[in-house]
Amino acid sequence: METKKDKLKSLSREQLAGLITKSKDSKKRDIERVARTSNAFSQSFSQQRQWFMEQFMNGGVFNVPQSYLLKGDIKLDILEDVLNAVVEKHESLRTVFNTIDYIPSQIIKPYERFRLDIIHLEEYDGAMRDAKIREVNSEIARRPFDLTVGPLWRFYVLRLSAEEIVLTLSLHHIICDGWSFGVIMNEIAGGYRDRLHGQVARSLLQVQYVDYSEWHRKRIEGGQLDDQLEYWIGKLKDAPKAIHLPYDYKRGSTQTYRGRTEYFLIEKEAVKAMSDRCMQMNGSMYHMMMSALTLLMHGYSLDNKLCIGTPVANRNQLELEKLIGLFINTVVIQSEIAGSMTFAELFTQVRDHCMEAFNHAEIPFEQVVTGLDIERQMQHSPVFQVLYVQTEESMLSVSIPGIEVEVLPVSVETAQFDLSLYATILKNGISAGFEYNTDLFAQDTILQMIEDFKLLIQLITENPDRTIGEFVSSLSRKKVVMTVVSSFESGPVGEPMEFWLDKLRIDYKLQFAPYSQMFQQLIDDTGLLCRSSQGIGILLLRLEDWIQGMDAKDARLAAVLTDNANRFIQCASSFVNKHQSKVILYLCPASDKVNQMTEAKRLIQQSEQKIAAECAKNGNISVLHGDEIAVKYKLSEFNDGLGDEEGHVPYLREYYTAMGTELVMSIYNTAMQSTG
Repeated sequence: METKKDKLKSLSREQLAGLITKSKDSKKRDIERVARTSNAFSQSFSQQRQWFMEQFMNGGVFNVPQSYLLKGDIKLDILEDVLNAVVEKHESLRTVFNTIDYIPSQIIKPYERFRLDIIHLEEYDGAMRDAKIREVNSEIARRPFDLTVGPLWRFYVLRLSAEEIVLTLSLHHIICDGWSFGVIMNEIAGGYRDRLHGQVARSLLQVQYVDYSEWHRKRIEGGQLDDQLEYWIGKLKDAPKAIHLPYDYKRGSTQTYRGRTEYFLIEKEAVKAMSDRCMQMNGSMYHMMMSALTLLMHGYSLDNKLCIGTPVANRNQLELEKLIGLFINTVVIQSEIAGSMTFAELFTQVRDHCMEAFNHAEIPFEQVVTGLDIERQMQHSPVFQVLYVQTEESMLSVSIPGIEVEVLPVSVETAQFDLSLYATILKNGISAGFEYNTDLFAQDTILQMIEDFKLLIQLITENPDRTIGEFVSSLSRKKVVMTVVSSFESGPVGEPMEFWLDKLRIDYKLQFAPYSQMFQQLIDDTGLLCRSSQGIGILLLRLEDWIQGMDAKDARLAAVLTDNANRFIQCASSFVNKHQSKVILYLCPASDKVNQMTEAKRLIQQSEQKIAAECAKNGNISVLHGDEIAVKYKLSEFNDGLGDEEGHVPYLREYYTAMGTELVMSIYNTAMQSTG
């Protein structure tokens, strides 16, 4: 999450003035305490989403753990008293969830004193002790909760010695967020300190979570956040459905949540260089990390439009800052990237989009998804599949008299998204980790991704004015973008191509330009083919498409074919020479209808021979002959007259399969030759 400090550092004078005005206005929106005539209340919109998701995938997916190593004169009886006081004080820790009269509700239970669970690990030492701590913490973190019964938290002490313990907290996300752990630890520190001095003050909260949820629900249902909803619908209406990362395993029919995290450290010197660049570019470390991740995702996916999710604290009211509960919301940072733009330009774009997003962050993400009216996919999360989360060391650190406190990582072995980057800004560097879905990525891929990310950090801080294309070329894992341009509907060739590309483990992005745009795609620098010129262009050309609607006896037939053939040779050669691109030209066989017209057939064959001969002279153009491929696969009948007439789909499935297979074999052989 971007901190308030980061936000303020990147604001202009006009934006600061607007923020002050907005802050004054927000104080007028005081949250009123809801009457406690009942212990049941409507769920907040965020809780509703969690409740809904939990019905489909329990098993600890939404558990939020945190673990702390405590060293010193630790009084466990005081620690137990303090934790009891926290639970008594915060209604969210005494809340369970169920439906009442078919309405999803949150139900506040009365406080009951509990005993602190203690696990004895004194017999372990050294590496065995560290391994045992990880094992126990992982088991605690993964253990599911029953939302209808509660409690929805677990507090454990792992006793290592008389002066060393691990305090492990595991809470369900429906009652807490990352900020909440700072609240919990500050309450523990303050309560522990008071009890050491004989003070046991019972402070009350004027506002609890249910007061916020009722207030926020009224704001949404009253239309006060409609402008934010309209902003997001306008912003994301053309967002891509999914990112095209180089997954190691095929995505299943439903989303899975098995995961793992690989940790790494960005050293202090590198962070200092990043910070200096941030100041020069009028941005924050948050903007730098988000921009670097966006660049990495572009390099791995070759997508020119990217959506990355990021959480916002959403605690704009002063009284919310000291509450435990689910306030966090997710916003989407959408970027549009071209290989010719510089990283500095990308940084500015990301920074500005972040500031816009955070100014429209109160409307729940689920409301945005509903408003977009997009088709829900069971295979992946909507709108974005990559998440970035940033925290500050100050949010995790806490001071307890006579006790040293150190944060310990906890492995939950789950992943809510395809890929998430978690980063904590420390005094001596950045502690980070890529959490990834193990049903999609192999460990080696993520480890290489870490090296590529660290390399990009180094390169962009050295010279942010280099182009995106230059940065992408430095990545170790290359993805081949293949752009199909055809004179007819070529979509059916995609399935066999994808089959063989996966079989041969080629990292690829396969995309199709609208058909009947052959010349336009070759000459238009804004077209899909030119924008992806560093990949492989696949031109599927059936010459009879140039003379559609012309009579076979028309005197213009020869002139049109000759003129278009000459023009095609010139355009294809110019495109290849200009962009130094690799192109596969596939000369597709004529229809049965044309093959019965002697003169038309002769003219088409004549033009084909000329195109093939001239294009073959260019070393970057490979020519495949569709008639020969039909013979190779023993396809005596392959034309689809009805499909051609109704949808410009001229071939049977068997021929599209043969075509796709030969195209991939040509690509594979070219790749093998280029690697020696």
